[in-house]
Amino acid sequence: MRDLSGVDLDRVNSLRASLGGVMSAAGYVPIETPILEQVELFVRKSGGDISSSLYSFTDPGGVKISLRPEFTSSVIRHYVETSRSDAAPARFSYGGPVFRHDYGDGGAYRQFTQAGAEFVGDASPEADAEILSLALDCLKSAGLGGAVFTIGHLGLVHKVLESFGLSEPVKLFVIANMGELARDESEISDLLDRAQANGLVNDDNELQFNGVENDEQAQRMLLTLFGDSLAAPLGRRTPEQIVARLMRKARDATDPESFTNAVSVAVELSRLNGPPPEVLDAAARVLSGSSVRSDVLDGLKAMVDLLDRLGFPSDQTRLDLSFARGVAYYTGMVFEAHVMNGDRKVAIGGGGRYDDLVQALGGADVPALGFAFTIEQILAANETLSDDQGAATKRSQGNV
Repeated sequence: MRDLSGVDLDRVNSLRASLGGVMSAAGYVPIETPILEQVELFVRKSGGDISSSLYSFTDPGGVKISLRPEFTSSVIRHYVETSRSDAAPARFSYGGPVFRHDYGDGGAYRQFTQAGAEFVGDASPEADAEILSLALDCLKSAGLGGAVFTIGHLGLVHKVLESFGLSEPVKLFVIANMGELARDESEISDLLDRAQANGLVNDDNELQFNGVENDEQAQRMLLTLFGDSLAAPLGRRTPEQIVARLMRKARDATDPESFTNAVSVAVELSRLNGPPPEVLDAAARVLSGSSVRSDVLDGLKAMVDLLDRLGFPSDQTRLDLSFARGVAYYTGMVFEAHVMNGDRKVAIGGGGRYDDLVQALGGADVPALGFAFTIEQILAANETLSDDQGAATKRSQGNV
């Protein structure tokens, strides 16, 4: 962590104010959430992705709390606590310090500043396009209007895998490995081996016992087989719940043929990366040769068309169907914005759709999406661009 003063502090505050002004002008209401929240709020949202980096402790009242590692969970908690179930879509903007023990690489500070927006209550492609356009407007105000946007769509991938009968755990397992699959098709056999080793795939998805004709008899037999081992205290679950979960897990396992067919299509899709219209055309060709319905592309096509009508720069947009930002969290469109530092991409923020979070935090089944930028990364990217431009000017002057 570090102190900020003088010019450095002025730059951070000025950029926060500039981004906040853009979001307020777009109708996003500023919100300030507590720096301290209960640990469970962040764990329920992000699982292991962020929970391992929390600055958490037990307060004098015995409550486990944490410094906030990001804003989204707090904003959604506020929405759940204050909004009616029939409330109109809500738009929030925010900015301030967040804390992570292990953030990024290259010696990044453990306290940094985020600014972002959340749009709650709209599942349409129009909402996706609005968030992407707002993110670009924010970067324009920060002097990074030339940033490149990489866009993926986990909702599309989920629908494709679902059409092969894959269960939710298996779908998440495949999506988490799509980056590797895009680089090496030989990973398919290794992925199948790992899925089988973890009980996600098996050759026979039915529990079978001699003389057992139905689920009730199978459950009684398992309880008898486990005997005293299920009689001891087992946390909050009863023996009957444990056996039911075992049977459900066996039925949820995917057969190897369906798994391999699904992954083969996923591999073809994961290798599509380029201008959105070209990627959509290629994706339609891939799906036409499979059992997947072509209308799974409709939502993504609608979003791309809307971005085009809104003037989103096509030369700064890449559609990458292997891009899976925060697998366990995002459910639809995902994106990341970056600038180049020499040959290296420097990410400056991103976001996407997380339609399950409101319900996970105790609210109704309400869709949501948003994004966040890191102020320090934007300032560093601006410095890099200024240095590059200065060097280019000197070279030009030297050639005259």
